[in-house]
Amino acid sequence: MHPDGVLIVQSDMTDLGTGTYTILTQVAAEGLGFPIDAVRVELGRSEYPVSWGSGGSWGAGNSSVAVHGACAALREKLLACALTDARSPLFGCSGDKAVFAGGMLTIGSTRETLADIVARNHPEGLEADGETIVMLQDPNYAAYSINVYGAQFAEVAVDVDTAEIRLRRMLGVFAPGRILNPKTARSQLIGGMTFGVSYALLEEAIVDTRFGSFVNQDLGGYLVPVHADMVGIDAIVLDGFDDKANVLGVKGVGELGNCGAGAAVANAIFNATGARVRDFPITIDKVLPSLPVVV
Repeated sequence: MHPDGVLIVQSDMTDLGTGTYTILTQVAAEGLGFPIDAVRVELGRSEYPVSWGSGGSWGAGNSSVAVHGACAALREKLLACALTDARSPLFGCSGDKAVFAGGMLTIGSTRETLADIVARNHPEGLEADGETIVMLQDPNYAAYSINVYGAQFAEVAVDVDTAEIRLRRMLGVFAPGRILNPKTARSQLIGGMTFGVSYALLEEAIVDTRFGSFVNQDLGGYLVPVHADMVGIDAIVLDGFDDKANVLGVKGVGELGNCGAGAAVANAIFNATGARVRDFPITIDKVLPSLPVVV
């Protein structure tokens, strides 16, 4: 925290477009009772504190818990500064009922801005670290099943003559623990569902078995969906709190939106045509032989 009242969060993890900047800003602001616009999150530099990275559905859970811990440590330091500094109006007060809100430290009817506390005691700024423990070292992960859950539903149309497949609508309902930000969580889940539809119907990497190189190295040969392919897609997110996961009750949504999407599309195609295709992508040539012959 800088003496000008700016709170800075630093981590070497990256934001892949999943909303990490947003949720870490929220967690830091909540953890220190700070205005959102006074928090600055800085990511993606190797000199910043080492993280578990982005991926594997652990980015938000680990980074937010670490920020929460850093804020708790910073609160303790700020409180100690105020209570032991004779220049502070909070000098000698009892810290049992200290409240951090609105960028201020309040005890009873007496208050002082956090910026003033830092400027007076730490003109170069006040730092604190937070971390998460390795999952294998957390007894909860051995004693409990700490998972995320989801169900996905797809409706497809298959042309009876050409076997062309079109997604008509898709819905996912997910329970990933505490939701730090409903907008970014829903967006990420829809992105995962889009990814699932993409690899189910379009994506295929062709490898030259002689040299081990990819033949289709551009979007002309490696197909991905466009907006017109992804119609009627929606995600419903059920907020919760898993007290066995961590102090924030948060888990992850990264892979959750993707895991069942391809299976839902494959099952919808089977329901429509009777073609049980077991390798992706499900292309016309794999479905056409199962269509009834129209005379």
